[in-house]
Amino acid sequence: MSAYKSVSQTETQRVKKIKAKIQNEAKLNPQEYYHDSLVDHFTNHGAGSATYPMRYLVDDTYYNKENGPIIFYAGNEGDVWTFFDNSGFMTTTLAEQLGALVVFGEHRYFGTSMPFGDDSFEKENLEYLTVEQAMMDYVEFMINFKDVNELQDRAVIVGGGSYGGMLSAWLRMKYPHVF
Repeated sequence: MSAYKSVSQTETQRVKKIKAKIQNEAKLNPQEYYHDSLVDHFTNHGAGSATYPMRYLVDDTYYNKENGPIIFYAGNEGDVWTFFDNSGFMTTTLAEQLGALVVFGEHRYFGTSMPFGDDSFEKENLEYLTVEQAMMDYVEFMINFKDVNELQDRAVIVGGGSYGGMLSAWLRMKYPHVF
């Protein structure tokens, strides 16, 4: 069961099945982690902002540690495991061809990435559910991820589907030094 009431029992069971399917049917081995992301990136440039645990997945099945790039999936309106399960072109085809490290970020207010826990969908807390805040989650996450893993010299190829595809295009346009 999820830690948050906003994630239904049905959703929790569906994600559990997806994880089992990936383990049993695919050669992939995504690992789940959390990154402390600012709730508000913009007021006082984020100084003093609370943080929340943004979930992300990393799969190194095809990763070439010598020179492989990072493929980053800009998560959108749903649980990150669902998108991982439906993105075989990125997680297998491209990852294998490029020797890439695959990283999937979960969008704030979806899955278990809840800025205010069970109170995330209270009216006063929805002001932080914006494209700009989500994009900064991904920018700051990727900068930190590359630093922590000593991957500063690696290219980041950003992608996504539907709204996540738009996020990836905007990230590339607005933050070309990261993506």
